[in-house]
Amino acid sequence: MGMQMATDKSPGLTIPFRYLFTGMAVLVAMSVIVVLRAHALTGYFFRSPVFLALTHLLTLGWITLTIMGAMFQLVPVVTERALFSVAISRVVYYVYCAGLVLLIYAFASNTEAGAGAGVVGVAVVLFLFDIGVTMFRPGEQGRAVAGPGAGSPPDTTKGTGRPDLAVWYVRAAMVSLLLTIVIGPVAAAGLHARITDDPFALLTLHMAVAGIGWVCFAVIGFSLRLIPMFILSHGYEETYGWTSFVMLLSGLVLFVLYCTLRLLIPGLAGIDWVGLAGGMTMLIGIVCYVLQMRVIYGQRTRRQIEPAVWFSICATAYLLIAGVTGVWMLAFRHSFRLGIVYAIAGLLGFAGMYIIGMMHKIVPFLHWYNRYSSRIGTGKVPMTKDMISAPLTWLQLFVFNTGILMLASGVLMGASGIILISGIMLFVGSLMFLWNIANVLRK
Repeated sequence: MGMQMATDKSPGLTIPFRYLFTGMAVLVAMSVIVVLRAHALTGYFFRSPVFLALTHLLTLGWITLTIMGAMFQLVPVVTERALFSVAISRVVYYVYCAGLVLLIYAFASNTEAGAGAGVVGVAVVLFLFDIGVTMFRPGEQGRAVAGPGAGSPPDTTKGTGRPDLAVWYVRAAMVSLLLTIVIGPVAAAGLHARITDDPFALLTLHMAVAGIGWVCFAVIGFSLRLIPMFILSHGYEETYGWTSFVMLLSGLVLFVLYCTLRLLIPGLAGIDWVGLAGGMTMLIGIVCYVLQMRVIYGQRTRRQIEPAVWFSICATAYLLIAGVTGVWMLAFRHSFRLGIVYAIAGLLGFAGMYIIGMMHKIVPFLHWYNRYSSRIGTGKVPMTKDMISAPLTWLQLFVFNTGILMLASGVLMGASGIILISGIMLFVGSLMFLWNIANVLRK
């Protein structure tokens, strides 16, 4: 994956920004739901309308919308090819949002979710088609521009003949997204009809492919290129990174096999070790990813770490917590509350914190590129770091971390009061986040 965020091959800002800002609005809505329905997160969640709605707002509404917007912006930069169809990217947005509304309403009202899942599926297929064709069709080199203070060291992978680790993560994520929209409607149907003797295994399969295969792989892929760019790190080895990719992918395959066996052969004994082996393998992959990030940070030339990057450091810690929690759940009996804590650590802690941090870097740069790149050499232009409030970003880091940890603690203890306070913290943090990012557009 390339070491720039914009070239003359990039689409107009309205393409990524409509996804990114809609995702932020969904984050605000999620926090409001946590405040209003705090008690719903203290009980059995398998068929909970509130939990299902919140989970899909988090994964489909905030995380996936943000990743889509980032991919529409970055894939043309990485591949040096213009986006195959800007029109498709616009259609995807409206179809996807319509499907998301239908899906969330169905979950919240405890009605059939097939229609919403189908509309979301159509949008995802169009998205994958647009991105896939962009990645593999011939193209011409674009003009890359690095903003003042953005920090863009040369891309050490180009011209070396080496496979690009980050691209492989993104490819695996795209395959997982396709599998997710195939499994998703079946899992939704399993909530209302007896299509299997083990509906929980079907739901677990869906969550693993979506949460680990799509979300985790996509976020890791982006982090392996964006973090080195932001902290000016290059010339490092990727041995731990490749080991992480192989172990995470192998572990996911083992866990998918475990869930599939449970579905196809109900009551089959002696297969729990397959699921545990998959979990342990993925945990090793997570540890290797942490070690790879340690190598990247150790090679940085920008010694001072900005608050936005600290979000990513915290996100990596949450990923490790999620990995340990996942293995614990596979190895020992556990409450459903621990399952929610696992989702909070992996989705809100890892993916969410990473997204928040990177939005503080990506949006200012793209806005700077759109407004000031043509003025380089003709006059004074602002620094990208001056386009966003660092003190407010530090405050967000504290508020979001506190909110996430309180939410996990409240769920684990079944304390609706603590969950309520955490929801208020997340609501305040999300408003600060939205204000800080939106204020960039005024600069």
